[in-house]
Amino acid sequence: MNPARFVPYALSAIGLGSAVSGLRMHLWDNGEPAAGLFPFLAALLLIATSLLCTIQAVSGEDPIEIPRVIAYCVALALFCVLLEVLGFVAAAFLFLLGVLMFIEQMKWQIAGLFSAAVAVATWILFEILLSVPLPHGIWRL
Repeated sequence: MNPARFVPYALSAIGLGSAVSGLRMHLWDNGEPAAGLFPFLAALLLIATSLLCTIQAVSGEDPIEIPRVIAYCVALALFCVLLEVLGFVAAAFLFLLGVLMFIEQMKWQIAGLFSAAVAVATWILFEILLSVPLPHGIWRL
């Protein structure tokens, strides 16, 4: 079986298992989000994107761009290193900015605004709304 067709099926199965696990942890408790809500929502997103990838894999075969895949892997590795050093907000901003500008060839103004908005919105979601601590780094951001 072609990996472009197998991987979405495998990810859908993982998403289904994660959704069931999230349901077992309860989605809502005492009028507040419970521990299973985020894993459940993430699993639904994984299932949806896997199904979209399945449709795309069936509709046409695009060649895999190995240098692009390597660039994404390097960017993710740098993000992991910078996460503890700089903290989540700065690392996420730099990761998204680098990916959007250098891999996706987006203009720096749009990439910068989008990266800042996503980094701050994610921080607000986890730190403020869900009270989930994120790495703060050396600047305590």
